[in-house]
Parts: sequence; C-alpha cells; structure tokens
Amino acid sequence: MPTEPRIPPQDPALLDERFGKLNVARTIGQNPALLKAWGAFAVYILGPDLSIAPRERELAILRVGWNHQAGYEWAHHVEIARQIGMSEADILAVQHAPAPSHLAELECLILRAADEIKEHSVLSGETWGKLKAHYSDQQMLDLIFTIGQYTMVCIALKSIGVQLEEGFTGLPG
Repeated sequence: MPTEPRIPPQDPALLDERFGKLNVARTIGQNPALLKAWGAFAVYILGPDLSIAPRERELAILRVGWNHQAGYEWAHHVEIARQIGMSEADILAVQHAPAPSHLAELECLILRAADEIKEHSVLSGETWGKLKAHYSDQQMLDLIFTIGQYTMVCIALKSIGVQLEEGFTGLPG
C-alpha cells in the first residue's frame, strides 16, 4: 500500500457533515457525485435497515478487512465492533480461520462466506445452504452486499493510499 495518499483528501469544510472528517470520505469527496452515491449505500450497510445484526455485519466487515490486509478498514471497524459490545476475543477470533472455537455456528459461517467471496467470488453450495438455515433471502442479500461493499472499499483504500487518522492503529502486528 502506498505510504502517502495518491489522491489528496479534500478540506473537510467542503464536505456534507454527514460524511464527517474521515479520510476515506475526504478522499472520495474529490468526486462529489461518487461520494453521494457511495455514501448512500454505505449508510444503508451501517444503518438500521440492514437485516443482519450489527455483530454479524461487523464480523463480516472485519474479516474482509483482515483478508485484504486493509489497515484503515480494520482500525475503524475494530472501534465500531467495540462500540456494539464485541469483546477483544471476538475481534481477535476474526483473524483466525476457519472456525474460531468460541464463535457461534452462524458467526463462523459469516467468516467463511467472506473467505469464499474473496477466494472464488462466489459462495459454495455448502456455505449457501448452511447460511440459508439461519437467514432469509433478504438477509442473504444483505450479507453478500456487505461483503462486496467492504471488499470494494478495501481495494479502493489501498489503491488510493488513504491514510489513517490520528489516534487509530492499523492491523495488529
């Protein structure tokens, strides 16, 4: 990953306050139409209308961040995971495949789904069937789109060279 931004972050005063002062939004803000479109989708994924539980969402996002070794994404979602009550053991478990022993079956399946999508761009029939024992069609779509959204974000963050804000640390070491 580049050690300097390849696209400079925009002045936060020029951004809509919904996007805050995060470097990811400040950088994407160099293309206002893209920020608006992507921002709406990101708000859906992180918002109350997503049909999977916040813990399940964060397990998926953390696994994607870990799989892509995206320190920016990892750091921010570790903080979100802590805010929703995930333990340090839960966060650490995301780094270990395929099935950390203390996580529930569904949680291990979510990690597996993130792994399969990274590796093959598709869920195996076995993983699909096991997830469907827990999830509705709506939840399956939300899980797959969450994994896809954060895969795209990790690729963009690393390619663009978005740097962590002060006070955040990247991947453990």
